[in-house]
Amino acid sequence: MYTRNAPLVIKKGTKLNQSETKQMVSALFREFKIETDPKTFNDKLFFLYKSSEEVLAMAGLWEVKPFLFDGKSYVIHGVIEVIATIKGQGYGSIVMRAMHEHMVKNNLNGLGFCRSAVSKFYEKCGFTVIHGITHRFIYQKDGKEITNQDGQIIFYQDGPDEFMKHVLANPSKNILIPTDGLW
Repeated sequence: MYTRNAPLVIKKGTKLNQSETKQMVSALFREFKIETDPKTFNDKLFFLYKSSEEVLAMAGLWEVKPFLFDGKSYVIHGVIEVIATIKGQGYGSIVMRAMHEHMVKNNLNGLGFCRSAVSKFYEKCGFTVIHGITHRFIYQKDGKEITNQDGQIIFYQDGPDEFMKHVLANPSKNILIPTDGLW
């Protein structure tokens, strides 16, 4: 299905080789100025688009639970660490389309936060984009409620439990998330 010659690889973080891990840590620092402990990759599923040993694009899925909303608990797969090492070649699209297909095939709720400037990219990859609701996603730390107020938007793929459909149908209710690591 993928139109390029390089292989798309889907791997659990525990199965990444040393070269892949090193390239991913380097790309995260270069792109986001984030120093990453490779151990944080262990509980994630990665989509890597590679040429020989070079990682050209990557993205991760992280099972995050429980998301609490309207008295119910949901399992969400957070989309994280999306990077194309060479921009403008379509490598990021290949990875994100594969991730979207994986979510649909496996009936997963997928959710990510991004800047408005790149929202069209996620739409082209099959995700639904919604503006203006990130303030409703709250996590608690040291007894305080903390939310994303930096103008990001949400892109998502609803699973069979229609998590986002319920969120959008109840605009006065907030969503309690277990981590700030999604944004």
